[in-house]
Amino acid sequence: LVIGYAQITLRPAATFREVAYGAPADSAGGLPVLDAMTFLRCRFARLAPMYYLMNLLAVVLGFARNISFVRVVLVLTCTSTWFADTPFVEILWTIPVVCFFYWCFPALAPWIQRIPTRHLRAYALGMYVLQLLLFPLSLSSHGLWLWMRMFPPARLPVFVMGMCCGMQRLHASHARADGRPTPAESCPAWPRLVGCGCLQPATGLALYWAGLSLACILASLACWMSHAPRMLEVILPILFYDWLYAVTDPEQNSSPVVRLFQSRPMVWLGEISMGIYMGHALLCAGWLFFIDAGYLDGARSNSMLPWVSFLVIVPTSVLLGCLLTRFYEVPMAGLLRPARRQDALEAAKRANASSHDRLRGVVADYGVA
Repeated sequence: LVIGYAQITLRPAATFREVAYGAPADSAGGLPVLDAMTFLRCRFARLAPMYYLMNLLAVVLGFARNISFVRVVLVLTCTSTWFADTPFVEILWTIPVVCFFYWCFPALAPWIQRIPTRHLRAYALGMYVLQLLLFPLSLSSHGLWLWMRMFPPARLPVFVMGMCCGMQRLHASHARADGRPTPAESCPAWPRLVGCGCLQPATGLALYWAGLSLACILASLACWMSHAPRMLEVILPILFYDWLYAVTDPEQNSSPVVRLFQSRPMVWLGEISMGIYMGHALLCAGWLFFIDAGYLDGARSNSMLPWVSFLVIVPTSVLLGCLLTRFYEVPMAGLLRPARRQDALEAAKRANASSHDRLRGVVADYGVA
């Protein structure tokens, strides 16, 4: 979002009308205002088609439970987790959280832009500590942990960390393009530390992530620490901050981790990831119903998917995600934001007209008929 919408300096403290509909470029010293309506419409086109389709299928196929008028309204307005509820497909709780972040972005972006480059990481660390302070509160009960995990304001510090990371990378890219030294990102010893002494930071941080994840999973499975998976959610944000900054560094393109992320299969999986993520929950529910007839009526709702089922679900999820992306998500997104194509055509026409005007001016200067 920062790379796509905050390349130019935006004006903070705009009026509601300016935020909703934009502002003329000659106002407030020439600083533009992010057009929130256009921004939100583009984000809506990105998430809404798959989100509504999966919830509708959950209702039609009978996988949705506790259907009520209030819950239907919350699902339709994409605000379920704002009121301690979940969508009909529970794994889609992330979508209302992200929607809250999208609503906040037009107001946050101008202020994040004004944080000095040397203070961006310190600001992100402050947000990291803030979400750490909320963690002991969540240990009191499982329900409170789920509420804090899904409640958008409780996760907003992590989103702000991501914005700071994007802005830091943007400043570094501009400095490199202008031939200036890259702004200091951290203490000089930090790259060597995260790179395990001899590796590039992108590779070393991948090893840290794999080690922490494996340790917490093993601790949870061995019943040493039932809260181990929850700890990952509060420990990893700062690691992801440095990891994302590292893998987007052109000087680390030789890292095997960066090469993996840039490979054609990974790029393809990234393009269809929305369809895989949103569709796999219904596939799992359907497979459970197929192998366990008591799943829907609650008689054996705690049944676990056999491990062999993953051999069926994983490739089927990838295939379904590919088909949904190609034949549903992309066409629907195009219908929901038709102005983008029209704007591109109008921009091309203006560019052509200006080039013709310049050509006519040159001809007039030389007196050529």
